[in-house]
Amino acid sequence: MEYQEIKKLIEDVGNSKLTAIDIEFPDGIKIKMEKPGQIEQIKSQESQVIIKKEETAQIEKENYIKSPMVGTFYSKPSPNAKEFVTVGSKFKKGDTVCIIEAMKLMNEIEAEQDGEIVEILVQDGDMVDFGKKLFKWK
Repeated sequence: MEYQEIKKLIEDVGNSKLTAIDIEFPDGIKIKMEKPGQIEQIKSQESQVIIKKEETAQIEKENYIKSPMVGTFYSKPSPNAKEFVTVGSKFKKGDTVCIIEAMKLMNEIEAEQDGEIVEILVQDGDMVDFGKKLFKWK
């Protein structure tokens, strides 16, 4: 059984009303799963892998706006202008929250949904990598 097939099986069981499942395949692979919070065991003749799943309620509830590219972070449209957002600013989907300069192009970064800025995680002029957390929001 391939990794993607196992991953799909885990997702399917997680989305179903089953509380546990125990399967043995002809090739000797045994899969035993219990709902999130329990331990899932995947056994084969040579090895044993144990995967611990988090309970849905314990999944990180923090939201971040992340950089979609490598570049320089700018919090305002020009040096003398005010910041696009500050801590406490409410924003709507599509609002510009900052600019990332990449290869001499100014790229406006827009909010993907409505929210409120809780924390600004980078400083104006900082270099940022792809996926770097820029803002924490709620």
